Formats: sequence, structure tokens, C-alpha cells
Amino acid sequence: MSSSPSSDQLALADVRRQIDALDREILAAIEKRAALAGAVVAAKGGQHIFRPGREADLIRGLVESTRLPPQMIEVIWRQMIANNITRQQRLKIAMLGDDQVKSTASFCFGGAVDQAIKPDAGHVLDAVANNQVDLGVLPHWQDDAGWLEHMQAHQGRVYIMAVSPLIKGHHVAGQPLKDGVIVARQLPDASAADVTLCLADGKLVEHDGYHADADGLIGIFQKRYFFAI
Repeated sequence: MSSSPSSDQLALADVRRQIDALDREILAAIEKRAALAGAVVAAKGGQHIFRPGREADLIRGLVESTRLPPQMIEVIWRQMIANNITRQQRLKIAMLGDDQVKSTASFCFGGAVDQAIKPDAGHVLDAVANNQVDLGVLPHWQDDAGWLEHMQAHQGRVYIMAVSPLIKGHHVAGQPLKDGVIVARQLPDASAADVTLCLADGKLVEHDGYHADADGLIGIFQKRYFFAI
């Protein structure tokens, strides 16, 4: 003869039912969000579907409105944003073949992209400038500044438009996620907190704010958040 469930077991079962119901509500909300985001992209005619300024403002606002870990927020919303982008257009992205750059590209855009692996940064920038790909992904200039010389050669045709991830402290397979730089043929949309990047006399200079007419302009990216995990 089986014994009756204890009060603790009944309480646990009730909590699990509430979680299951909430999961279904969350799923329905995600589906609704995807439909609305798709409508926005359709209204724009598929132009410039990667909007790092808008994304940065969204993630910052979410982080500031919750006590959940910032890295968790960025991971969740990056997945939804990447899914919406790839549903509308399969991006072709030029990048180096090393795992660190690939991890950065995957974090930002998901796995459903066409990778155009290039032997060096110069070829990545050439592919972007010549309209062979939609975007390029390179190591952060603090880790590898050599490609900045190639940026100068493409000045006015290729721009730095984002640094990913927006929030420091992410890990992939137990290893810290390296910073990556995303380049495109256009500047990003303005965000609430931007940094303008210029090359002056061979030196890299950062200016707070969005200054599209700055001398020596090579890009504008969204100011990043630094949180301990």
C-alpha cells in the first residue's frame, strides 16, 4: 500500500506546475516578440538589419531594471536578436579562422551564418569594402592592433560599428570570451552611450559620444558595461 504524498511533496508539485505554466507564458511572449521584430525588419525592407546601437540600449535598459546577472541578460537577448536576424536574412560574415574570433561571431550572431574565413585581417576588410560579405569580425585592437593599418587604408569605406560582447565577463566552454570588433560599410545607429574612434598621426584616439564628422574617423561603437560575475 503506497503512502500518501507529504505536505512538502505536494507543495513541490504545485511549484513545478506554476513553473511549467510560467514557461508557457514566457514562450508565448518570445513568439510574440519575434513576430513584432520580424515586422520591423520587413518594414525596413531588410536594410541594415544589424542595429548594434538599438541592441545596446535595449540590453542596458534590461540590465538596469533587474537584479539578474547582466551576463545572463545579454546571453538571452543575444540569442533572440540573432534568431530574428537570421530568420530575415542569412548573413555572410568574413572572419579569421581562429576559435576566439569564431566564438565572438557566434555569440553575437548565432550559428546560422555563412562564414567567409580569411587568412588575415586585410582580407577581412577587403571583403567588407568590396561588398563580398555583410560584416567582418576581427580581434579587439587591444589584443591585435596590426589590422588598424588596414582600416586606415579603407577609411571612409569600412567602419568599426560594434565591440562584442557588450558586457564583460562572459565564458564559453569554461574559457573567457574574447572581445571582438565588428566592421561594416556603414556607421552604426547612435546609442545612449557611444565612443567615437579616430586615427590621428598613427595613434588611436577615443572620444566620448557619437561624432560622425570627426577627423580621422574609423568607427563608432557602443560604450560597454563592466560587471563582476
